[in-house]
Formats: sequence, C-alpha cells, structure tokens
Amino acid sequence: LGCSLGFLLHCHDDVVGVGDGGDDASIQMENHTSSSLLAKLTTHIFHKDVYNCDDDAGYILFIVRDPVARALSAFNYDKPNEIDFLHSPDWAKRKAHFYSDCPFYQMEDFVQNGLREEGDSPDRCKRWAKKSIQGINTHNHQNPDHWYFNYQYYLEAIPSDSKILTIRNERIEEDIRSIEDLFECHEQERLALAKSANVGSDQDRSLYLSDESISILCQALCNEIQFYKKILHRAINMSEDQLRVSLMELEAKCPHEAIAEECLDVIPDISEKLRDNRGY
Repeated sequence: LGCSLGFLLHCHDDVVGVGDGGDDASIQMENHTSSSLLAKLTTHIFHKDVYNCDDDAGYILFIVRDPVARALSAFNYDKPNEIDFLHSPDWAKRKAHFYSDCPFYQMEDFVQNGLREEGDSPDRCKRWAKKSIQGINTHNHQNPDHWYFNYQYYLEAIPSDSKILTIRNERIEEDIRSIEDLFECHEQERLALAKSANVGSDQDRSLYLSDESISILCQALCNEIQFYKKILHRAINMSEDQLRVSLMELEAKCPHEAIAEECLDVIPDISEKLRDNRGY
C-alpha cells in the first residue's frame, strides 16, 4: 500500500489497532500477519508527527471514524490516569492542565462549559475549547493530540493525487475485505478475523454525550466533518452503497453539517503545522 495512517499491521502480530485517538473496537487476528497480503503491503506510517512515507507511495490507507466519535475518543485517550503519572509524569502533568485548569472533566463538561455559548467557564477556557477542537495549538500541546492531528492535517499532508483506501471503524471487517478484494488476495493471504468485545459500558460517564452536546459538537467540528466526507468520497475501495450508508449515519448525528458544503468557521491555515511535523 506504500503508506498507512495509524495502522500498525506490520508491527503487531496479534491485534489490529484501528482508529486515531483511542480504540473503541479492535479485531483479533487469528492468523499470523506475515501471511497477510494487507500486512505485507502496509510498509510505512504517517501518524501524528511521524511521517516516513514517500510522496510517490502507491496508496494511502486511512483508518477513520465519524468526527464526533473520534473527538470523544481522543478526549478520553489523552486524559492522564494514575498509571500515566507514574510511568510518564512529564506527559501526564502537561496533559492534566487541559482537564483541570478549565472545567473539562468529561467530554460532556467540555462541550457544555467550553463550547456552549452560555457555558459555565471563563472566556479564556471557551477560547481554548474552540481552538483545540479545531486543531489549533495554543497551550503547548496540552489539549488532546488527535484533535491537533485531525483529518484536515492528514488529508492536506498527503499528495493531492494519492489513491486513498479507507477502513471505517464502524465497518472494520467489511472494509478490510474490500481492500483485499481490490488487491485480488488469495484465500490464504486474507486476515483471519474474530471480533473482540468493546471495552466500556453504556453507563460510563466518560462516553456520555447529551443530544444538545452532540449538536454543539457537530457545529464546532463542521470543517472536520467536511474533510471526513472528502476522505470517504475518495476511498477507492468503497462502493456507492457503502458511501451512502456512512453519509446517512453521519447525517443522523450531524444533520446540518453532513449536507453542508462550507461552514461558518474559516478553515484553519495549517501550513506551519505541516512544516513542523511533515517536514515541508
């Protein structure tokens, strides 16, 4: 495939980690990855500030989920716990500022206090919330990394004529099979997959978002949603029916942003971000 984004098939022999910013789901691989054609072809990585891809890479593999789910996952993924303070104290102390300096204890609190106009937080916290969810670094990378390294970053960083393959977090096995079919995999070259149970429950406060918060988050993520749609539209392994299903699911969650062609917020200029992390 030439290059992958956040997809470490060639590095792990037992689990395919899928999605940026913490995984809500995973696929257990029952055969060794060395026999998988997909793993053999996934030879480089572009993930966050790691970019070892060639500009003439044949294909770019995106692992995606809808932007609201990705934002929630990324918020929880970078929230330091006791183990982080023990093993990575410098990182944990830096990240803890985002969750404690402002009333951003859970994602619901972040949206209600930081993004809602009537939110119960100082103006500086509201400015920090708006900029961080849009991928703008204002506090020495104290906000979640995967908000900073967003779909705009990944899509603008790759060559404009790249051929894109996509695995949707909501349709992992279906999309892996569609890519294998595209490359005419023999049966013995396919990944043998078995679903693993999701971690977390519906009662987990860290996963809760009210309907009002989802609506507010959709508006704040409008530009990110447009880049997500572009990735789906460019995925050569997705059929029209598969694309339609994903767009319908997106519209059910973010009805206005899913059909919008432009947003109220100006698309951020990330040329400096690209130079700092991609190298040019």
